[in-house]
Amino acid sequence: MGKTLVEYEKNKGFWISESMMQLVLHYIIEEMERSELLIPNQSDLLMDLKFHVNGYSRSYMSVGLFDHIDSLADEQIMIQLLNTVKKTLQDKGSLVSVEELMNIPTHDLALKYILDKKPFPTAELIRVIDALIQMLERTWNHQEYQMELNWNYFD
Repeated sequence: MGKTLVEYEKNKGFWISESMMQLVLHYIIEEMERSELLIPNQSDLLMDLKFHVNGYSRSYMSVGLFDHIDSLADEQIMIQLLNTVKKTLQDKGSLVSVEELMNIPTHDLALKYILDKKPFPTAELIRVIDALIQMLERTWNHQEYQMELNWNYFD
């Protein structure tokens, strides 16, 4: 399983499995599509994130989640969006069901294969969302952090 580096400030970020980042991006996309926030370059960002969730960047994923942030106001909008994603995940309870995982709109059959075995802990998704928020708030101080989620598709 490939990994991708997610960073906002130079030399501050984390490495995460591409498949796990696809899952996180799915929930960000869902919120972006229903949000009334004025997200910077929303249509371009949505297209980019869907490209990743569909698996078209497998083995060379470069997440552009923060590419269109040009001001403190943009940062605050993105933080609001991510906090809403976090709340949505918390409202799901402790696990995302396999049924919900299988309903993720993606062309990536490898992602479907990985997620079709067992429920996914929402706390692990929230951990990634928290890291993204901390990056925007400039409180993330890790370099080359390995974001290993507590979930394996094979027991």
